[in-house]
Amino acid sequence: MSSAVVYTIGHSNHEPEAFADLLRHFGVNCLVDVRSVPASGRFPQFNKAALSEFLKGKNIQYLHFGKEFGARHTAPELLDEEGKVDFEKVRQTEDFKSGVARLRAGLEKGYTIALMCSEADPFDCHRFSMISGFLEKNGFEVKHILKDKTLKTNLQLENQLLKKYHKQLPFAPSLEEQVSHAYLLRNKDVAFSPFSADTDTEEQI
Repeated sequence: MSSAVVYTIGHSNHEPEAFADLLRHFGVNCLVDVRSVPASGRFPQFNKAALSEFLKGKNIQYLHFGKEFGARHTAPELLDEEGKVDFEKVRQTEDFKSGVARLRAGLEKGYTIALMCSEADPFDCHRFSMISGFLEKNGFEVKHILKDKTLKTNLQLENQLLKKYHKQLPFAPSLEEQVSHAYLLRNKDVAFSPFSADTDTEEQI
């Protein structure tokens, strides 16, 4: 098993102390914020400045990787034919590749890292559908922290993908192809569109 373990977590509607307790439970000492916009209108305790200061008092480093791992893009070259963000195109950018390299360097320095977005359920978040699958294919092991202090593996979420989209999956000779197609379908369902009327709506919690 890979030793390059990366956690993910959603801030959801947690109170700050409860959120810090979740991080401590898994030994996380570096939180990487993957929100494009590191702010929450409903939960201001998770605005960048407030969260960074709070975590500093808990000896947890805060970093914002919105440029590297954020999912809200407007550049035409990163959109699909429907005007939604194409996760595969994002993964090919130098910014994304830089983010992966920085994660690897942080782990090599001994940090225990969690990627944070807003959604409680990783299945509903780009931290799974855009980031985690790529990391798993490139030498990382991703573990998703849930509200009740349990973990889901990326394999469990991929099995959930297959179950959700099984009627839309083409017959394929390999499980890998089935999973890849299911990721594409999930991309379509959760991707941001700069042309949508609800672009200011906060992510689910």
